[in-house]
Amino acid sequence: MKTFKSALFAGIALSMSIGSALAEDSLRLGMTPEPYMPFTQIDSSGKWEGLEADLTRALCDKMAVKCEISQMAWDGLIPSLKENKVDFIIGAFSITDERRKSVDFSTPYYTEGTSFVGAKSDSSEIKTADAPDGSGKIIDPASVEGKIIGVQTSSVQSAYVAKYLTGAEAKSYDTADNSVADLVAGRVDYVLIPDLYIQTFLKTPEGADYEVKLEVPKNVVLGEGVAYAVRKGDAATLDKVNAGLAALEKDGELKKFVDTWIFGKK
Repeated sequence: MKTFKSALFAGIALSMSIGSALAEDSLRLGMTPEPYMPFTQIDSSGKWEGLEADLTRALCDKMAVKCEISQMAWDGLIPSLKENKVDFIIGAFSITDERRKSVDFSTPYYTEGTSFVGAKSDSSEIKTADAPDGSGKIIDPASVEGKIIGVQTSSVQSAYVAKYLTGAEAKSYDTADNSVADLVAGRVDYVLIPDLYIQTFLKTPEGADYEVKLEVPKNVVLGEGVAYAVRKGDAATLDKVNAGLAALEKDGELKKFVDTWIFGKK
């Protein structure tokens, strides 16, 4: 498991350009260098890699714009967008009604699930129950009463615990890496976390003693897919992004990126 180094992006430290070299138009894109594979990370040579990195390079070409990328902490992406420091952002953002109050979302480029993960030595049975708001099945609050659950701050998983699992203690982290690090250290009992991210960890030697206790049933709080976000009411940028995504879907590039990074089909 890689440890996130906040010094990489302190104060929006670095920027770079991608996209058509001949493009006259430019857009400011906010991304985080937090290692969050298979979506994105910066490799040892300083290159962006992952689904969102490849997708963004292709999208900027399709839009025929030069994308000026600013690196920043994940929980600073939406505030920076609202403050007009960037024009659009990417960071495995799930589409939710709560976030729609602050930003406008593109069409989704992927839909992911959420996993409830703990130690294999933990014999507790994690059950499901009917949600009190009638939204379907949720983690049974009685199954996690008094437990400490690690979540990433400002995430849909954090909102889920706050809404449905009030008898448990939520412990928030700036990165998913740090929540998992505290699971390994025994400081939390479980983590509630996106399934693709945690599957990468479970395949490592460090993750051998941990397992998915429950694939969390889909729920409106957990979102409606993963998308780019633009400033509320910025129809011009949203139209450009959606047109670019539609073109990538039509020519098969979007599927190629998902197949490569999500399903391991090289």
